[in-house]
Amino acid sequence: MNFPVKATFAAATLMLLAGCSGVEIKGVVRDKPTGNPISSATVSIGKESTATDAMGSYTLEVSDTDQAMIVNAPGYFLYTKTIGKDTINDIDLMPRE
Repeated sequence: MNFPVKATFAAATLMLLAGCSGVEIKGVVRDKPTGNPISSATVSIGKESTATDAMGSYTLEVSDTDQAMIVNAPGYFLYTKTIGKDTINDIDLMPRE
């Protein structure tokens, strides 16, 4: 492979990798009445999913932000929203009483 071909191949590879980079979506899930963080809540966006940590924090990397976010935790109502261009999404869940 000669130099111009290698340079073209490298440039094409970098452009493909840049197109594959995702958007980081993060936030905190809290109990709406008390404001306390909810640990182990499931946060899903498209095919990506994670659980909140002890402080209610989560981080997900997604390729498309025009998707629905679904947040679920035992003892709470299901929460759904379209994330759009928001990269910080703090969520207040209502408990089932």
